[in-house]
Amino acid sequence: MTEIIPALLEKNYTEVVRRLDQVAGIVKTVQIDICDGVFVPSITWPFISPAQYDKTLNLDKGYRSIVEGEYEMPHWQDFDFELDLMVADAKALLPDLMTLGPARVLFHAEAFTDLYNEVEACCALLPTIVEPGIAINADTNPEILFELLDAGIITSVQCMGIAKIGYQGQPFDERVLKNLEILRARYPHLPLGVDGSVTLETAPRLVKAGANRLASGSGIFAAPDITARIGEFKKILE
Repeated sequence: MTEIIPALLEKNYTEVVRRLDQVAGIVKTVQIDICDGVFVPSITWPFISPAQYDKTLNLDKGYRSIVEGEYEMPHWQDFDFELDLMVADAKALLPDLMTLGPARVLFHAEAFTDLYNEVEACCALLPTIVEPGIAINADTNPEILFELLDAGIITSVQCMGIAKIGYQGQPFDERVLKNLEILRARYPHLPLGVDGSVTLETAPRLVKAGANRLASGSGIFAAPDITARIGEFKKILE
C-alpha cells in the first residue's frame, strides 16, 4: 500500500502549526522539510536565517522553547513526524531535533563528503525507535547507497522528484523514475519514497516505478479542499 505524506515547507512556527492543523485526523505521517540556507538556498523553520554552524544556528524562538522543554511539539500525539534534513551539518542538529519526537529522519546523501562513515555516525545518534533514511537527488546514482543499505545502517530511501530541492511547485524530473527502478529491483521490500512534484498526474508513474511513499507539498496544500485532495490521491493509488 502506498502512503500519502503531506510535506511542510514552512518559514515559521505559526505556519507549521497551521499546516498540521489542516491535516490532523486525515493522515498519520507528515514530513517537515528543514532547510538551513547553506546546503540549499531556501530557509525554513526552525531556521530564521542561514545557519552558521561554527557560531550560532539562528533558530526560531518556538523551536528553542520545545528544545528547552517549555512546551511540546504541537500535534505530537497525532502524527509520526518525518524530518527531511536539507542541511549541511545534520549531526550538529540531531540532539535538539529529537525533542520534536520524530518517527523518521531523512539525511541527504549530497550533504556528506564521506558518505558511509558520516551517515553511520549520524545514525548512531538516533534512538532505536527512529527510522534512519536517506534522500538522493535526481542526478545522483542510487548505487552510492548500496553499501549503507546492505549494512542496515539506513532502512529507507527517498528519491527527489525535482532538480531544485528545497522549493515547492518545481517541475517533475523524469530521472527519478530510473532511480526508483534501480532501487526497487535490488531491494524488493525497501520503504521507497519520492518527494518533489508528486501530483495526481505523476503519482501513478512513481508507484509503477517502485515508490510506496509519496510526499507532496503543493500537490496537497495548494488544493482548495485539502481533505478532498488527499482522498483523490488515495483513490487513484488503491
